[in-house]
Amino acid sequence: MSAPLCPDCRIEMEAQKYYGVVVDVCPACAGVWLDEGELRALMQVDPLILLSIDDRALPDVQYNPEEVVQRRCPRCAVLLHPYRYLYESPVELDGCAQCHGIWIDNGELRKVFEELHARESVDDEEKRRLAVAQYALESQQRVERANWLASLAVQPAAQAGAAVCGLWIGTDGC
Repeated sequence: MSAPLCPDCRIEMEAQKYYGVVVDVCPACAGVWLDEGELRALMQVDPLILLSIDDRALPDVQYNPEEVVQRRCPRCAVLLHPYRYLYESPVELDGCAQCHGIWIDNGELRKVFEELHARESVDDEEKRRLAVAQYALESQQRVERANWLASLAVQPAAQAGAAVCGLWIGTDGC
C-alpha cells in the first residue's frame, strides 16, 4: 500500500509515530492528517504532544502553493469540508464526512492546544463562580428555613400566651 497523498500538495505524506499513534505529515507543507480517533487518543495520553508534532513538522522552504486546490481525503478521496474546532473556536480544520479523518494545516495543532488550554482556564473560572453561587444559594436557603422554623415556634407561643391571658383576666385579649 502506498503512502497517503497530501490534500494540498498531492505528494506522499510520511508516517510518524507518537505514543503508538501513527500520524501522516506532509514533508512539503507540514500539514498533518489524523485518522478518526487519533486526535482524541493523542490528547488523552499527553495534550502537549500536539505542540511537539507541530514543532517537528516543518514546511519545506521551497513550498509555495500557487493554486487553491479542492482538498480531498487522503484515505477515501472524498472532498474535505472545513469546520470550526469545538464549534465556535477560531481554529478551522478540514474533515472527511466518510472516514472522519481530520486535515490540520501547519501551525493549527498549536492553535488547537491553545484553544483547549484557554477553555480549561475558562472552565476552572466557571467552576469557581458556580461553587460561589451554589454556596450563596444554600446559605440563603438555610436562613429562610431558620426564619420559617422560628416563625413556627413563635406562633404557638403567642397563641398559648393569649389563651392564658384570657383565662386569668377573663377577656380574650391581654
